[in-house]
Amino acid sequence: MSHLSEMLRPFRARLGLAIALQAVAGICSLLPLIALAQLADSLRQAPPLASSAMSWVTVAVLASALWLCGQTLALHLTHQVDADLCERLRVRLAEHLQRLPLGWFARLGPEGVTRYAEQDVRALHQLVGHAPTDLVNLLLIPLATLAYLLWSNSALALWCLLPLALGMLGYWRLGSAHYREDVAGRNGAIQRLFSDYSQFAGNLGLVRQFPDAGIHRRMQEAVRQFDQRFSHWVSRAGHISALIQVLLSAPWLLGWVVLGTLFIGVTEVGAVQVCGFLLLVRAMAAPVLAMGHGFDALNNAHVSAQRLQEVLSTPPLSEPDAPQSPRDASVEMLDVSFAQDDVAILKSINLRLEPGTTTALVGPSGAGKSTLAGLIARFMDVDSGQVRVGGVDVRQIASRQLQQHLALVFQQAGALRLSLAQNIALYRPAASEEQIRAVARAACLDSWIMGLPKGYASVVDDDVRLSGGELQRLAIARALLSNAPILLLDEPTSAIDPQTERALRSALRDDAAGRTRLIIAHRLETVVHAEQILVLCEGRIVQRGCHAHLLAMDGLYRQLWNEQMSTADQLEFVS
Repeated sequence: MSHLSEMLRPFRARLGLAIALQAVAGICSLLPLIALAQLADSLRQAPPLASSAMSWVTVAVLASALWLCGQTLALHLTHQVDADLCERLRVRLAEHLQRLPLGWFARLGPEGVTRYAEQDVRALHQLVGHAPTDLVNLLLIPLATLAYLLWSNSALALWCLLPLALGMLGYWRLGSAHYREDVAGRNGAIQRLFSDYSQFAGNLGLVRQFPDAGIHRRMQEAVRQFDQRFSHWVSRAGHISALIQVLLSAPWLLGWVVLGTLFIGVTEVGAVQVCGFLLLVRAMAAPVLAMGHGFDALNNAHVSAQRLQEVLSTPPLSEPDAPQSPRDASVEMLDVSFAQDDVAILKSINLRLEPGTTTALVGPSGAGKSTLAGLIARFMDVDSGQVRVGGVDVRQIASRQLQQHLALVFQQAGALRLSLAQNIALYRPAASEEQIRAVARAACLDSWIMGLPKGYASVVDDDVRLSGGELQRLAIARALLSNAPILLLDEPTSAIDPQTERALRSALRDDAAGRTRLIIAHRLETVVHAEQILVLCEGRIVQRGCHAHLLAMDGLYRQLWNEQMSTADQLEFVS
């Protein structure tokens, strides 16, 4: 918990004040009940009431006011700390996550970041917003009440302590290792249910096509497993929980006090004592019952805090102590190898991209093409060898400067909830409207955008929803507008129709900036004009050269080319 303790350091004064206020409020909450018990004896007297009775009325009124004010202020402070802590945690998580290797996200899965940033941070609410005041009530109120009851009638106090002790023992039992595996199984089933429902909602097309397989079947299995785990938990722990609820309920406690009075002897217990016990025993049980209700929430908060600590302890990509600047727009890989989860992805890669040239990276699916581009962008670090940009190892370039040196276009392009103009200008926020429109025309977007009611002011997802092809064109326009001397393009036109694709290829080829370009392509006809073509297979570069040179050789490139051309001829014949 070192990270959370460190983040709570600025809030210790407020938390300490909240605990002190809750302690005062807890004591004050008992005084009206004691006052009522004392008044019960005075009510037997004929009016006017004794002056001591009016003093107890004053005590009850003042104590009630202090109780309400103190508890309100204490909860306000703890919830204020909770809100500030959650904000700081989310900011720190965002800053930390953007510096973690992409392999970490791949292992985490699509729901992982949401779980950390939302579910785990939100789970801390019980730990910060309620636990400090609840613990004060749990410790202070029962002890103060017990002290008063012991002073009033020790025998009856010990008798009334029995159901409370049994209730606390039951809660301790439920939280022990005996039930820990059942709780973990239940929580795991809930987490899987949420995850599978999310995938179900995000893939409704596949669900409707194949209703009895895949995602739908996994979701049904998750529901069945949750039902089994939850039923198992209820069957094992339900009877204990129900017994605790009965033991700490108001009717049972009141009956228990009356029964104890009969055993001890009504004549030995005064009316004031009986009234005091009837009022205060329930007050003593209430914090215990409240902590029982919050037990699961506190356990979940503790587990979430541990997960957050693990994330914040995950080593990020290091920043250089003495950053160096790239000298030009060249890219080199020197004997680079990279593995993920002990599976080799790239092996002994050597390549050089000369400034201002276009290099195509082709090969079968799963050959490691996207991983190679990710290493150049330093989304993760190599296991061995060096990646150099501008003659400098990327690990010696400050991340911000490296980002400014590279412009990226991914196959799965994205857009932020900003205007279309702002999305295009992400690399250059100060770009003029004419500059934005110029690159949009090159990316075959301008006429479509101008046809929208709000034009370039249209906000993504609010005013307009973009298709996969439109997102790719938006990303290409963004890259063309950037000042980056190196472009990394990963299947940049895979979701675009052939006519638009040819226009975009021409725009990229004729880019006046004269940048170094690495284009990952599946369709070989899109990269025939590249000065250099690298053929990647099973993590190794097996061929390199220009299109004509590779086509003249008997190798993988010619095989891929013949397969694609044969398929294209067949499609043309069928059409």
